[in-house]
Amino acid sequence: MKKLTTLVAGTLALGVSATAVLADGATPAALPEAPKFDAQGQVTFVGIGDILEYKALEKYGEPDFVKALADAGKLPAVKDRLPKEPMVYKTGNMKDGVGVYGDVMRHVIGGRPEGWNYWAGQSQGWGGIDIGLSECLTRTGPLFQVKAEELAPLPNLAKSWEWSADGMQLTMKLIDGAKWSDGDPFDADDIMYHWEYNIVDEQVTPLQQESPATFGEGATLEKVDASTLKWTFKTAFPTQVLYSMAYGTFCPGPSHILAPQHPKNSKNTYEQYKNAFPPTYMGMPTMGAWVVVEHRPDDIVVLRRNPYYWKVDEAGNQLPYLNEMHYRLSTWADRDVQAVAGTGDFSNLEQAENYVESLKKAADPGSPARLEFGQRTIAYSLHFNLSGNGWASRMSEPRRYANSTATSTSARA
Repeated sequence: MKKLTTLVAGTLALGVSATAVLADGATPAALPEAPKFDAQGQVTFVGIGDILEYKALEKYGEPDFVKALADAGKLPAVKDRLPKEPMVYKTGNMKDGVGVYGDVMRHVIGGRPEGWNYWAGQSQGWGGIDIGLSECLTRTGPLFQVKAEELAPLPNLAKSWEWSADGMQLTMKLIDGAKWSDGDPFDADDIMYHWEYNIVDEQVTPLQQESPATFGEGATLEKVDASTLKWTFKTAFPTQVLYSMAYGTFCPGPSHILAPQHPKNSKNTYEQYKNAFPPTYMGMPTMGAWVVVEHRPDDIVVLRRNPYYWKVDEAGNQLPYLNEMHYRLSTWADRDVQAVAGTGDFSNLEQAENYVESLKKAADPGSPARLEFGQRTIAYSLHFNLSGNGWASRMSEPRRYANSTATSTSARA
C-alpha cells in the first residue's frame, strides 16, 4: 500500500493520473469474439480488370422512353451518344447481375443547393448530389474491394496513363468521344479550363479547396491533343497524385458553359462568376449519371438520367438503371428516420442519436428497411481527449501511441 501511495503522489505531482500510469504499463485484455451479425457485409477482393474495362460492344440498349426520343429525332441514336469505347462494368462484380431500367431512388438530405458552380465554390446540397453530377479523372470509391497487389486509383475520365522513364512526366489518355449531358463533346479543353481558370487562378476557390499544390509543388499540366494530357512534376514518380485526381479535387466542369462567365472572358467579378448558375438554373451540363431538372426551395431536388452518360454494362445497356433521383430537402437526422420508416430509400446512418432505434427497427421482420454494414475495410474510431492527464504532450512516444491506438481500436463501432 505504501508503494501505491508513493506512486500516486509522484504521478499527481507530474500532472499524470495514477490510473493512466497503471494502464500504460498493463497488458491490454484480449477482445471477445465478435457476435454473429447478419447485417455485416463481406469484402470480396478483385482485380481492377474484374470491375471495369473500356471497349466497344456490338450493340447498346436504353430505356424505352429515351429510345422514343431518339426515334422521334430529339436525340441521336444511343450508339452515337456513347464514346468509341465506353466504360463497361463487369457483370461478375455486380452483386445482383445486370439490372433493369426504371424507378426512382428517394433520398432525404439536410443540405441546400447554393447553386451549380461547384468549381467556383458553390455547394450543390451534399447528400450525394455532387457525386451524381460529377465525374473525375480517376476513381477511388471502389478501392475497398481491390486486391492489395493492384491497389491504386482506378481509371475514369482518364482511361489510362503512363509514366516517363525518369518519372517526371505523366501522360494521360482521356476517354475519346464522350459528351456532356447537353451533347457537347468532352475533351482536353474541359480539363485545361478547369486547371487554368479554377485551380491555378488564385481568385477562384473550388468547393474542395484544390490548388496547384494539391498536385505537387511546381506541377504543370498541358494539352497534347484533344484526348491527351501531360503532367510534369518536380519529383520522380509522385504516384500519390493520382489519388488527388479523384473525387472531389479534379472533377472538371463544362468549359463551354463556364468559360463565358469567367472574369477573364467577361465583365463579371469573381463573385458574379461563382453565382452565375443559381439553384434556379436547370440542366447544368454534367458528365455524371444524372442531370438536375427540378428544384423547389426547401422541398426537393430532382435529378433525371443523363442520355449521354458514357458508361454501360456488359449487355450494352447504357447506365444508369434508375430514371430519377429525388432529394427531399429536410434535415440530416430526418434522413435516418425516413429510411427506417420506408419513406426514404437510403441513409448512411451517420447520426449517432439514431443508431439504437434504427437497429431495433431494422431487426423487426416486418420493417420496410434493411440494415447493412457495407463491404468496407474502414471503420470509425473514438479518439479520447487525453490532454487532461498529461498524455497529450507524450503521444509522440511510440510505446504510448501504440497503447492509445489499441484503446481506439477497442472502441470502434
